[in-house]
Amino acid sequence: MGSKGFDTRKFRLQDLLALNAERMRLEFRSQLISHPGELGSDREEVIRAFLRRNLPSRFEVSTGFVFDAAGKISEQIDIVIADSQVCPLFEMPGKVRLFPCEAVVAIGQVKSSMTSTAVMREALENLESAKSLDRSAGGYARDAISGKPIDHVADHLHQIFTFVFVCGKTLAIDTASDALLQFISRRAPHLWPNVVVAPDAYLLTYACPEGVCPNPLHALGVTCKQINENDDLLLRFYMLLAQAISVTSVAHPPYHRYLAHLKQWDSNIFYGDGGVRMGIQTVKQKWFSSLVKRNLAQRDDVLQEPDE
Repeated sequence: MGSKGFDTRKFRLQDLLALNAERMRLEFRSQLISHPGELGSDREEVIRAFLRRNLPSRFEVSTGFVFDAAGKISEQIDIVIADSQVCPLFEMPGKVRLFPCEAVVAIGQVKSSMTSTAVMREALENLESAKSLDRSAGGYARDAISGKPIDHVADHLHQIFTFVFVCGKTLAIDTASDALLQFISRRAPHLWPNVVVAPDAYLLTYACPEGVCPNPLHALGVTCKQINENDDLLLRFYMLLAQAISVTSVAHPPYHRYLAHLKQWDSNIFYGDGGVRMGIQTVKQKWFSSLVKRNLAQRDDVLQEPDE
């Protein structure tokens, strides 16, 4: 027996997962039902709050813009999920959040309804504005754990997971599937969205050789899971998202790329005896670029020995 009446002999993992799944489903439904007439931004916050409670605490769930080391920036994103252990806090006046793309693992657009292909296309284009950013930082970004170079074009585990979440009325299954096919047919696979989900209707993702999966690089076509009484699309979506962010590579932002304009220094060197001077020169050679060393070499007056 466990503590407080919990019988450990009766523990089954599937029962624990089923219990938590039911809790998550009821929690989410009750929040949406209790806010039926609220604006889209309020619906977005309901979903963000749901994800905060049900994803590991190291992931920050917010809203804002995503940017890369080349200076490109996304459209405003409704849901940004970033690894807080590698993501510094960037905030503009008005509490506008900005996230370096190397630390972002997933983004989503929330629609109160999606009853036209134009609305769907707009949501997908917003996601593309972030997914097209250079997570490799020009080849300098490396996985924070393995140290391998980030390659968001060729490796799906290095890509930001993207989704559209529809809270209310949505397009018919065939119409939504055709719209997604048309969208991806004009783009390279690394720019494709991963999931489109309307929890009361269907979930769109891809069919891969090993079965249904949200990996565009291995996709053979678009697949659609329709709602039925024995299934819960919200939990299927949660499973795909949670699994994706747990394996998506993140990198510490390569600050020398983001702050390249600070690589050149203009400063005086102060030293004492010859030993100290030699130490200063060694440090300079180790830490500063050749450009800086050339500039220092041209400043002969700075490096002259003081008069006795």
